[in-house]
Amino acid sequence: MTRSNKLGLYIHIPFCVQKCSYCDFLSFAGAPEPLMESYTKALIEDIRRSGQRESIVDTVFFGGGTPSLLPVSTLEQVLSNLMQHFRFDEAMEITVEANPGTIDKGKLNSYRNLGINRISIGVQSLNDKVLKALGRIHDAEQARSTFRDAREAGFDNINLDLMFAVPGQEWTDWISTLENTIDLAPDHISFYSLQLEKGTPLYQRFEEGSLTDVDVETDRRMYRTALRMLENAGYLPYEISNASIPGKECRHNLKYWSMEDYLGLGLGAHSFFCNQRFQKEDDMAKYLEDPAVKERYTNSRTDSISEFLFTGLRKRTGISLEEFKDRFDVELFHLYSKEIDTHRQAGLLILNDAGTNLLLTEQGIDLSNHVLSDFV
Repeated sequence: MTRSNKLGLYIHIPFCVQKCSYCDFLSFAGAPEPLMESYTKALIEDIRRSGQRESIVDTVFFGGGTPSLLPVSTLEQVLSNLMQHFRFDEAMEITVEANPGTIDKGKLNSYRNLGINRISIGVQSLNDKVLKALGRIHDAEQARSTFRDAREAGFDNINLDLMFAVPGQEWTDWISTLENTIDLAPDHISFYSLQLEKGTPLYQRFEEGSLTDVDVETDRRMYRTALRMLENAGYLPYEISNASIPGKECRHNLKYWSMEDYLGLGLGAHSFFCNQRFQKEDDMAKYLEDPAVKERYTNSRTDSISEFLFTGLRKRTGISLEEFKDRFDVELFHLYSKEIDTHRQAGLLILNDAGTNLLLTEQGIDLSNHVLSDFV
């Protein structure tokens, strides 16, 4: 299969105002300005070393952390260096993650002037009680205001992140958040089940017995209800945890689920390029001194097949049988006939009406970890 010359770039900004109670991401709260300046210099060096002109960059994603914490002048400097060292597609998607409380109308207008055309707002909930439990720095009204400001600034591609199965979150809290989010009419909605991660304040409370995790049945009921409400409102669920109005799917994230090339730039950033997976240095002191690759691994054919299935089945369109054969020169059913038949008989996998794609059923989505483990 001929490799596409399109490339995605992920830029990691590891700074935030404060760590949320559920967050185990590589990020630092309350970083002093000199550290942010030193990091920017190292990031620009990382960009310079990683730059190449063979591929055409068609997506850029600033994630974190809280990228909207950066001064506009710093973001402009980073974008300028990206354009200097990479070839940009004319119709590219540039996303910045933003948290309410770290962005205002002036900054949003500046983003538009820089060519940023997609904003992903970390709302998580439109219920103040739930936001407090998550350790967010904003309240529900600030979240709504940030969305309205983004619209007024001219953004016509806005994602809102939501979180469900939060300990202490009542059923009515989730339904109200969904209804109020749909009323805002964003272009894209991501909705994730909260996972208690080791090393976080929420996990510590769970271990101490002062917090009870949400049971699986409630978690799945919240998820399925969100799917129904979003579909009824005109949103297309195109991946397990993402829905959008037609044409507003996140092109960058689709690269991850389709095993397309992307480069990660910044502290601890991961890449997949030319069948290799590699990660940048994730120790801040070492990265500032030398923003180099820490680990590199070349995929075997078996690795690539497993990853293609594992990521591709997350998409609602599933796995294209033709694309699989084109990519790996073998029929999917030839390799996994037993596993596929078992899960089809259990009602977890189906072929689409045309018989061209293999995909998870609704029940299969609920048991996706079980299904996907058979292909790894």
